[in-house]
Amino acid sequence: MADPLGPSLFIEAFGIKSPILKVLDFFIDNEGFDYSKTEVMEGTDLSRATLFNVWPKIEALDLLTVTRNVGRAKMYRLNKRNPIVKKLMELDDAISEYFAQKHCRSEASSPIASEVLGPGQDLVKAMIEYENSPQSDRKDKPKELLLA
Repeated sequence: MADPLGPSLFIEAFGIKSPILKVLDFFIDNEGFDYSKTEVMEGTDLSRATLFNVWPKIEALDLLTVTRNVGRAKMYRLNKRNPIVKKLMELDDAISEYFAQKHCRSEASSPIASEVLGPGQDLVKAMIEYENSPQSDRKDKPKELLLA
């Protein structure tokens, strides 16, 4: 069962479909929960053979921790103390922020933005224009935009 929303921004940004990155991306996107290997296999759309092939590498790098046992299944979660995991999470956040800002800039410059904001939203429109203007033009803008 692949992600119904398609590939994550992390995978899409790099175009890399490494099984280890798919597993890590799955855990980063779902960091609040723990999962069995079967759930990871379904969530990443990896075959059982591929998952079991890369799992020893993941364990050797201490990227995941066992949280509990449910019957015979072990449940795993990201090891947030691992420096590699910390950096990957920071990178995932940076990628998400980059694409969000890029999306906001393209949306703000479209004529649809004024329709969505509706009448009486002049300050919001001005803030969007201010954020999209070059640094040199910003000093000529009203003070309320600097405070918003």
